[in-house]
Amino acid sequence: MSTAQISAVRDLRPESPAFVVILSILQLSLVVMVWLLAIVPAALLALGALVFKTVKGALRPAARGVGGA
Repeated sequence: MSTAQISAVRDLRPESPAFVVILSILQLSLVVMVWLLAIVPAALLALGALVFKTVKGALRPAARGVGGA
């Protein structure tokens, strides 16, 4: 290890525990936000498809019964 590397390592101050905790919380929050932005639209599309399929299935027998066939 050269003298420049040793002095550079010595000049580094350890980060405060509070700063590390705050930074970790911010990073975790960012990951959660990205996952929610990815998952929520897909979940809404799936819910919409399920509702559409249910409504379509519920209306189909009623339409057949009206014709008197």
